[in-house]
Amino acid sequence: MKPAKVRLLESAFAGYTGVMSGVMFKDGVSLSEIPFIDQQRICSVMKAETIDGKNVSGAAALSESRNVSAKDAVAAEKAAAPVVTMERESDSVEVRYTRAELEALADKGGIAALRKVGNEHGVREKSIEAMIEGILNVAGGE
Repeated sequence: MKPAKVRLLESAFAGYTGVMSGVMFKDGVSLSEIPFIDQQRICSVMKAETIDGKNVSGAAALSESRNVSAKDAVAAEKAAAPVVTMERESDSVEVRYTRAELEALADKGGIAALRKVGNEHGVREKSIEAMIEGILNVAGGE
């Protein structure tokens, strides 16, 4: 993070002579040392590096901070907790009914259709309204 000269690596600017971002370049190399913030700006816009061969762009800094060797990755994997398989808590699916669903079922199939649903839940009644109330008490979703 100290001032340094910058070399332009972009093919169109490799031999550039002139002023760019307030910095004088000759044959693609800055003539004077550039503050770090200007180094970052130039390296972020095009392929460039310091004379020391370091890319100081924000993307390069992020890439270097995330650099993990294969040896480190294997060691981290061995140290990690094993993956636990989730156990199924129940084999049955609990079906919930709404009053509207049960009334539609009664309209379509009468009390016989409601008795099929009622038998699954242990509900036995003599009228459609009582069957609907009984089923809602046991398996109601409202």
